[in-house]
Formats: sequence, structure tokens, C-alpha cells
Amino acid sequence: MLHCSLRRLFELPATTIVLPGHISEPVAFDHRPLSATLGDVRERVVMARLDEDAFVEAILARIPPAPPNHHRIVELNEAGVFPVGDPTDLEAGANRCAVA
Repeated sequence: MLHCSLRRLFELPATTIVLPGHISEPVAFDHRPLSATLGDVRERVVMARLDEDAFVEAILARIPPAPPNHHRIVELNEAGVFPVGDPTDLEAGANRCAVA
């Protein structure tokens, strides 16, 4: 689905300006928005040019393993139960929303 969404975006003109929701590295705050054209993105981001199978393989290879407490965290979240003790002990592990 992600690959399909990207293909649809790249049907827009290359001059279309995009503003990222996330970036892989911190940047200094200089009061200017981060932006690029779709043409620049297509040139600089190799994964943007991959076919679907290669894209999916590359994305899946970058996902870190779930933290050791993943199933317990999901269980507690689904039950709406606050864990006993320090809840940050459960959070130690890979941050899956910042896959680089």
C-alpha cells in the first residue's frame, strides 16, 4: 500500500513541493520549513525508484525486531491497564516508528 501511495504521488508534477512529516536526522530550527520537490525526492531517494517487490523487501529489511516486551505492551494497551511498577521499563527497545 505504501508503494502504491508513492507511485500515485509521483504522478504529480516534479515541481510539486512536499513537506516531510518525519525525517531521519535532527535538523537545526531555522524558522524555515523543510521541503523538497518531488523531482528532487525521486533523484535523491533510491527507494522511491524501486519496483514494488524490491521496495517491500527493502522496507521489511529495515524494520528492527520487536522489543522483548512487545507482546506484554500490546496486551496492556488492549486491556487499558496501567502496568505495575515503572512503565518505562517496558518501553526499552526499538522505536518502530522511526525506521531509518
